[in-house]
Amino acid sequence: MNSFRVRLLLVGSLVLAVFLLISAAGIDQAFVQSALQSQRDRMQGLVYALIGAAEPGPADNLTINPDALPDPRFKHVQSGLEAVIFDQRGDAIWRSPNLAGALPPIQAPPVGSALLREQGGSFIYSFGIRWLGESNHPRRFTLALIENRSAYNAQIQAFRRTLWTDLVASGAALILVQFFLLRWGVAPLRRLAGEIREIEAGERANITSHYPSELQPVTENLNAMIRSERQQLQRYRNALGDLAHSLKTPLAVLRGVAEDPALPVPWRQQLNDPLDRMQDIAEHQLRRAATAGRRILAEPMALAPLANKVIAALAKVHRDKNLRFANEVPPKLRARADAGDLYEMLGNLLDNAAKWARGEVRICAQAGAGGITIEIEDDGPGFPPQPEVLLERGVRADSRVPGQGIGLATVADIVRLNDGRIELGASTLGGARVRVLLPR
Repeated sequence: MNSFRVRLLLVGSLVLAVFLLISAAGIDQAFVQSALQSQRDRMQGLVYALIGAAEPGPADNLTINPDALPDPRFKHVQSGLEAVIFDQRGDAIWRSPNLAGALPPIQAPPVGSALLREQGGSFIYSFGIRWLGESNHPRRFTLALIENRSAYNAQIQAFRRTLWTDLVASGAALILVQFFLLRWGVAPLRRLAGEIREIEAGERANITSHYPSELQPVTENLNAMIRSERQQLQRYRNALGDLAHSLKTPLAVLRGVAEDPALPVPWRQQLNDPLDRMQDIAEHQLRRAATAGRRILAEPMALAPLANKVIAALAKVHRDKNLRFANEVPPKLRARADAGDLYEMLGNLLDNAAKWARGEVRICAQAGAGGITIEIEDDGPGFPPQPEVLLERGVRADSRVPGQGIGLATVADIVRLNDGRIELGASTLGGARVRVLLPR
């Protein structure tokens, strides 16, 4: 149900189904009423025809000559149509030739009025008559028709089959038309989603297609956001580069003053320590501020080539240790993060592992449900107790190793800015292991 098109299709189909059901109920009811009225009119016509064929009988009663019956079905047994005349006492004084057996109860309507009712499987139509016989004394009679409902029921069922067949076919056709209309209607959204994926993959710089007026503000704002993000990041990095360049000369001057042999050794020591500290803090803060952090529309970067690049540089730096670097990162594995952030993170972690390793450094990575896991291990002495403190700026494991613990702190900042997690632990190689989890 995450698809906009599927939701619209389901809602539209539900509304269409409800409309068709209501329409079917209305049409069915209208047809039933029409068929019932047609049945009434037809039976009324037969009653009038029977009255026209009636003639005086013995004892001033009514009778109908079989040869004068208006419908041949009155003469055939089980034809489904029968007639009977009752006198005012309710006694049957005449029956159609095909009527035999017990008569159903029949109500006597007022003179000149008709009554149609359903009983069992038959329609019973009765009509009140006042007859002026030879004695000129009016007498009251009731003429009743009894007709089987089978033909009427067959007509209703045939109509309902036709109705539901047509409605189902019409509904299916309308749903199919609705599907293609929705597909055509949401085509701009699909095209927009495709362009955004291309931007994420680095295949295009911004959204260039023309979209309907309803989506035009969205595409313009997305392009503005992309341009603003890139320009802001570039401004930050340019400003930080200028700052680093401007600090370089004053620090170099101060370093030269601190190394002047004319200065007493205690003074040189007092100057060198703060200068080292200033240098480390400046480098850390500059790297931290230059970190791009998580970018929604960043191009996914392949990890294996970045790791190979860092390993090639570290192999030259630590050639005296003859380290074995194992890159076990899958070639097609990509992480959605800034290339500079990834390079900085891998560089710091691999450099830290190389400093402490006795002979082997290994990097591996894999993709999982929670994101991408990167592990860097070495066969050195491992982390001290409570290694989490090394993630704090200014803390280092051994003063014999150059630096002030800035590398791990920088990595921790990069990981946090990318909504990730970093863990320090023991390696299967016998040394330290750093595990970084980056979200997809």
